[in-house]
Amino acid sequence: MDSSAIRSSLPYFVGLAVAALLYFLVRQIEYAERPGMLGPDFWPTAAILLMATVCVFEILRAFAGMRSQAQGIAEVLETDDSAPPALTYPRTLVGGIVLVVVYAVVVDVIGFLLSTFLFLVAFMYLGRYRNHAVIWIFSTGAILLSALIFMRFAYVSLPRGWPPFDAVTDFVRIMLGG
Repeated sequence: MDSSAIRSSLPYFVGLAVAALLYFLVRQIEYAERPGMLGPDFWPTAAILLMATVCVFEILRAFAGMRSQAQGIAEVLETDDSAPPALTYPRTLVGGIVLVVVYAVVVDVIGFLLSTFLFLVAFMYLGRYRNHAVIWIFSTGAILLSALIFMRFAYVSLPRGWPPFDAVTDFVRIMLGG
């Protein structure tokens, strides 16, 4: 057995173990079934099964020899010292982490749609993207698409927000015909 195949498939074995654990935990969700409605365990189960499928595929690909050598951290460690160092932006990284934490804190207060809209706008500006029209149009489109998917098709209960912020969620719902 090739050690390169084992080494390159190791992360996928870990991912498969994590998927198995998550699947076990999702199966513990208790709820009252409603006819014709998806349960709260449907989407997490679908995502976990997709994750497990990708892991199995990558494991089989590694052992079938479709990957000649391990890729990842080894290439970083074996780089040529004469190459110029890559630019790093630690303040941007910290800003992104703070932005995600703030998003998680305020999503219940100002609602999913408004907080996600503001998060997308702020994240793109933080990432130094400066095409203002694209930022605002993309963020608006992403929110409308999310609302359409989650409020009209998947029927997922999103945080509406506290008054007066819940009016934004109500406005979007009415715009989408709900």
